[in-house]
Amino acid sequence: MKIKVEKRVSLTPRDLLLLIELYENVVLSFPQVCRKVFPGKAKSTVLNRLGKLEGMCFIERWRVPVLDSKTPGPGIFVVFSITRKGIGALQARHPGKSFRQKPIRIHGYAIHHDVLLVDVMDALREEFPGATLTNGGLLPNQAAASTIYPDAVLELPGCKERWAVELELTPKSEKRYREIVLRYRLQSAFDRVLYVTDSREVVQKLTRVLGRAPEKVSTNPSVEKFLLLSLKELLAAQKCSAETQKKHINPNERT
Repeated sequence: MKIKVEKRVSLTPRDLLLLIELYENVVLSFPQVCRKVFPGKAKSTVLNRLGKLEGMCFIERWRVPVLDSKTPGPGIFVVFSITRKGIGALQARHPGKSFRQKPIRIHGYAIHHDVLLVDVMDALREEFPGATLTNGGLLPNQAAASTIYPDAVLELPGCKERWAVELELTPKSEKRYREIVLRYRLQSAFDRVLYVTDSREVVQKLTRVLGRAPEKVSTNPSVEKFLLLSLKELLAAQKCSAETQKKHINPNERT
């Protein structure tokens, strides 16, 4: 009986960049992979390399049906994530850095939110030059029951302030917002909480819970803990973000 021996793939600097991006962002859509790791490369070239890395189990591909596509028929939302083997490859190349042993679990219902969060974090880096952004999924687990994990953490340059970032695409119940606001007020881990949303209902509920409308982010210093930033305006300020958003869902995608 013949045993098929799969050829080993030698990881290139670009491959390692892809693994870093997947680790730090948790998931990336195909357009995001192209923009971040393969700028200017042909789609076939990108797909070929992704296929090899997937075949060697360094990355994983997820296909999520999208029923609200603007074109006839269901669309396919394709994203990529890093695997345990991919994390091991990063650890081997960066022995002095600490990595999670297991990849963050992917939930199909949150894929759109998680992919959009990548663009939000990129846009915040442009909005706050020199700031450090960390995906909330990478935060270390805390034993305290009151610990709250935001979608992302923004640290201003010079360690001036540490902000929790919450991307709100759909509103929660008012009771849930009261619980979240209380926990943020009781914690000293975050100087401010930045809500990124275009939902009027989210803003209305936060206004009732806070007793006043969240203050919009501006260049002027503020003492308010809870801030608000328009998702649409934030992404409009990011170069190429609008084009990226249009390409996230492609009903004919076969990647």
